Amino acid sequence: MNIKKFTLGDIRSNCYVLYENHKAMIIDPGFDSLDLLNFLKNNTLDVKIIYATHGHFDHVGGINTLKSSYPDAIVYAPKLDEVFLDASSGVSRLNQTVIVDVLLEPDYEQTLDFESVSFKVIHTPGHSMGGTCLYTKGTLFSGDTLFYQTIGRTDLYGSSYESIQTSILNKLYLLPDDTLCYPGHGGPTTIGHEKKHNGFFRLPYNY
Repeated sequence: MNIKKFTLGDIRSNCYVLYENHKAMIIDPGFDSLDLLNFLKNNTLDVKIIYATHGHFDHVGGINTLKSSYPDAIVYAPKLDEVFLDASSGVSRLNQTVIVDVLLEPDYEQTLDFESVSFKVIHTPGHSMGGTCLYTKGTLFSGDTLFYQTIGRTDLYGSSYESIQTSILNKLYLLPDDTLCYPGHGGPTTIGHEKKHNGFFRLPYNY
């Protein structure tokens, strides 16, 4: 599986394109991007899945444009973040409601298959009510839950420090230390590095 990162918009959110056998899965397309569309076209990639780790505008704002270009792509987003996807909700910062095909229920064991890879959906509320991560052996797409040596904001509508603490300590930190994390902002990290160096949640391991 190949991974290509695009950093989009003024907020510089990360969008990831996973591709194999001329098929693509896109994670967190937060803004419309000509560079992203050209990459898909130039590599003759057919988008099969569009996945939003959570509903904030800087992670879903480019979904409708992609859906219009690839109407057969299945769009996944967490159900508990539906309020952010609805432009009429008064909470969303979008000017149009996001097209979603599958709303993922919380606290329900789900997998998402793309070509040769099967991802486990890990529900990680805290930064938002419905925040999720995608995990396959050795790789985690951590959305805005876990960043390099920090965590997602918990001063936003529906966010909770206690919830993100539980999500990280009781779910993400149970993954193998060598798991490579691709976050929603900034550069990559590993679970082991965060256990040792994260300024919010460090664990007393002996290295």
